[in-house]
Amino acid sequence: MSALAEVAFGPRTIRAQVEERIEQEVIAAGHLRQGRTPSMASMITGTALIELFRPRQTKTLPKSFVLAVTPARVVAFAGTDVGEAYEDTVVVRGEELGSWPRGEVSLDPASDGRSLVLTLAGEQIAVFPPNLRGGSETDELIELLSGYSRR
Repeated sequence: MSALAEVAFGPRTIRAQVEERIEQEVIAAGHLRQGRTPSMASMITGTALIELFRPRQTKTLPKSFVLAVTPARVVAFAGTDVGEAYEDTVVVRGEELGSWPRGEVSLDPASDGRSLVLTLAGEQIAVFPPNLRGGSETDELIELLSGYSRR
């Protein structure tokens, strides 16, 4: 289904999209982006645009991606935000990019207090939820992997 069709027919949850692809139960799924959360000042002055052009910290994941937690592993896919008509309106794209045992993946608050640090099998990556207002599915993923609640 195309991104436009996805929006036209209503949102499918991130969890449902991933379950369809991997044919396994998904406990939590959410949309994240590599980089640091832009500050209000950087958004007002336009310096937040610099972050858009900054190279990715890791080639393991694309700049915008979906993480899904199953009972045994954490799976990554490319993810595209298709608008803000609904919360967490994300289209999961392509094939599975990677998979890690659940014990090798964590999310922890970063020192800046706004971003998160995603640890994948020892590799640390600064990430943030693209929808800064929060989205229930992404918030559930963050809470599951870190114990940190954005609500």
